[in-house]
Amino acid sequence: MRNSKGFSLIESLVAASLLMMIITTLIPATNLLLNERESLKQKRIMTNELHSELQPFIWEEENNLPQRWFKMVNGSEAEFRFTSEDNLLKGCVIWNNAKNKTDQFCLYGNPDK
Repeated sequence: MRNSKGFSLIESLVAASLLMMIITTLIPATNLLLNERESLKQKRIMTNELHSELQPFIWEEENNLPQRWFKMVNGSEAEFRFTSEDNLLKGCVIWNNAKNKTDQFCLYGNPDK
C-alpha cells in the first residue's frame, strides 16, 4: 500500500459525493435566479405599459372613471384598472408572472388642471 500511486475507492467516493452535492445545490439555485429574472422583466414591461396607459387619463379634461380593460402585453394578459382616489388618479395593472402568481403594480397621477 505504501507504493500505491492511484486513488483509493474511498477517495473516489468522496470526490463523487462532493461533485453531486455541488450539482444538486447549483441547479435549483440557477433555476430560481432565472425565474426571478423573468418575473422582474415582466414587472418592468408591465410598469412601462401602465405608465403609457395612464398618460391620456392625466392630460384629458373629461375622464369616465372607473375604467377597466384587458390587454395582451408581451405575451401575457394584463388587466388595467383606473380609478379616482382623493384627487389622484390611480392606475393598476394585474397579471400572472413567470412564477404563475398574480402580481399587481399601481401608479398614481395628479391630474392638475
